Amino acid sequence: MGSLIYLYGVIPSMEKAKHTFPKFKGLDGEQEVYTISFGQIDAVVCSLDKTEYGEKELEKKTKDAKWLHEKAFHHHEVLMSLYANYPVVPMKFCTIYSGLDNLRSTMNKQKQRMIELLEIIADKEEWILKIYCDEEKVRKSISDQSGIIEAKKEEIRAMSPGRQYLEKKKLGQLIDQEVHKEIQAIVENIHEELADMSVNTEVKRNWNKDVTGRKEEMSWNSVYMLKKHKVDDYLARIKEIQNKWTDAGWQLEVTGPWPSYHFAAIS
Repeated sequence: MGSLIYLYGVIPSMEKAKHTFPKFKGLDGEQEVYTISFGQIDAVVCSLDKTEYGEKELEKKTKDAKWLHEKAFHHHEVLMSLYANYPVVPMKFCTIYSGLDNLRSTMNKQKQRMIELLEIIADKEEWILKIYCDEEKVRKSISDQSGIIEAKKEEIRAMSPGRQYLEKKKLGQLIDQEVHKEIQAIVENIHEELADMSVNTEVKRNWNKDVTGRKEEMSWNSVYMLKKHKVDDYLARIKEIQNKWTDAGWQLEVTGPWPSYHFAAIS
């Protein structure tokens, strides 16, 4: 009857020959992770019991938050271990094939694209930058220093109490607009500078506070592909920017290097 095949990712066969393949257990915690060669590329896989990981059983397992977290982390850890020695095209969590013929069909269809991706990401690293902002500090700075805002405040002081109430509401809206413009201008300038140091970039959706668990708003979320010899310059520049903007309420959070989840993604 055979086994299911779980695919973690794809590595170059030539690179695999240069480094001893690491040993670790597969998704079920019992069987070893191994490779299957398809010429210039090797698929990194593990076998899974069809009765335990068939479609219906897998659907039940993925509804268990604890199981899902544990196995998704396992998938990521395997990719990180591979990434320490090889360029790797990472697969999405729970990429499972019904058997070797099914996997071979996919590999044959996608082989050239995978070879191209592995060449693109060779000698490069993926880094993620998230920028957080204390909007109240930005608001105070704009309210205190903006000539437009100060002129409006002077105008309001000369008005009757009833009119002042309405105009202060409008002033609050004006400050909101200026805060938004200031934040966007700062993060876009930072991004443009770092993008110039990168081979490729991707701007991602900001996370809300429920996800980040932070009191500051996330104002920017982006990914950078860097040549390895550029990484130190990139990190040094982020440190310089952080030192410059810390007192103004900005926090830059950089993480990496990561497997090429964004720049070598393939279905």
